[in-house]
Amino acid sequence: MSLLNQENVIGQDRLKNHNIKKYEFKTITSEMIETNKEAAHITETPIVEHTQEEAQNMENTESNAQKIATLEQELVEKLLQKTDELSSSLAKLQIQFEKLQVESEQRVASARDEGYKDGFREAQEKAKEDMFAEIDAQKKALVDSIITLENALKSSQKHLEELEKELSAISVDIAREVIISEVGENSQKIALNLTRELLNSIMDATNIKIKVNPNDYIYLKEHLEDNTKVEVISDNAVSLGGVVIVSDNGNIDGTIMSRYKNLKQSVLENMRD
Repeated sequence: MSLLNQENVIGQDRLKNHNIKKYEFKTITSEMIETNKEAAHITETPIVEHTQEEAQNMENTESNAQKIATLEQELVEKLLQKTDELSSSLAKLQIQFEKLQVESEQRVASARDEGYKDGFREAQEKAKEDMFAEIDAQKKALVDSIITLENALKSSQKHLEELEKELSAISVDIAREVIISEVGENSQKIALNLTRELLNSIMDATNIKIKVNPNDYIYLKEHLEDNTKVEVISDNAVSLGGVVIVSDNGNIDGTIMSRYKNLKQSVLENMRD
């Protein structure tokens, strides 16, 4: 769709803060004569946890998010400003057009009085040519400015998308550090809560073996001793805070890093989409 056919470049919720009007030029009469008019130039404005390290990473993430919001706000304000400038330029052109028409009519009357009919017709044609040339130049300048604004908007949107992807990747890495730190301090409670959550998905199983890290073994054995279907096994292959459940209904890998990898893969897939 042509840019000139679009209803608005600016969102409806911001139109009320700006005076944007559609200008219509009066029809040129057959009595207009030659005159000089300064071109109104439209100036194009280019658009242009637990450790100090984790805290710093989280602070950087918040700062980047703030920059994204600021960049988007600045872009919208620039678009609104450019629209106001274009509207003002069209208003000036309309005034100049009307002034030229009045002057032309006056000169026509004078030419008639003096009997310069041939000169009048020649001046009329010249005035028409000059007027249409000026209008075409103004239209072209307006279209060029709108195209420049649209390109700047697309470029900014692409930059924002790249920043969002970068922030998502940083957030996942920060989450990994937080998880590792939390597991190091509360691995036994994490393993117990994870075990109870996973057991809810295999309530029909009758023979359940739960493999846990040796550091978490005693804690889980004490808290699960009332469950006669469960056998807790110490296994060095299982990381702190993680569990591996083996049952007649199937096996479940509940290690922390396994769950983290699934989370990261999901985030990365969403970023690609």
